[in-house]
Amino acid sequence: MRLGYWVVVVYLGIVMSLFLPPIYAQDGKAENRTALEKESAQLVGAWEIYQTKEPGKPYMQSYKGRPFVSRGANAFTLFLEYKSDGKFRRISRIGENDSVEEGVWRLNGHELRHKRIGSSVEEIMYLRFDNKDQYTSTEVFEETGDPGLFARFRRSNF
Repeated sequence: MRLGYWVVVVYLGIVMSLFLPPIYAQDGKAENRTALEKESAQLVGAWEIYQTKEPGKPYMQSYKGRPFVSRGANAFTLFLEYKSDGKFRRISRIGENDSVEEGVWRLNGHELRHKRIGSSVEEIMYLRFDNKDQYTSTEVFEETGDPGLFARFRRSNF
């Protein structure tokens, strides 16, 4: 009788070992997915650049000496609009003219990827949420001698 008992225990142990690891793995992935979805949801909305910084230099309210202005004849700014369906719009405003580019976005941890319509290259930025209404991004231009650009964005109504 004891031998039969141990055979059943061993058999159940083998069966459970086959099914329980995938269940545990799925639980971990679900928690990770929820955290990523929360980060992505935080990015949804409209954002406007308001400061830039080149490596080794202080933050400025401008880009290469030209101040950020949202509206009017002297307007010079960048808006990013992230939608919950994974699409984005990038609006560059110079004076009274807006240039609009669209594409898809994906946030994975701190890595933000943009793929513009008509482009075969994905842009990669690294970002950090400073608070719910501000994030800082670092863009690295890998195939150039340019060491990158730091930019701060804040929520906008543009």
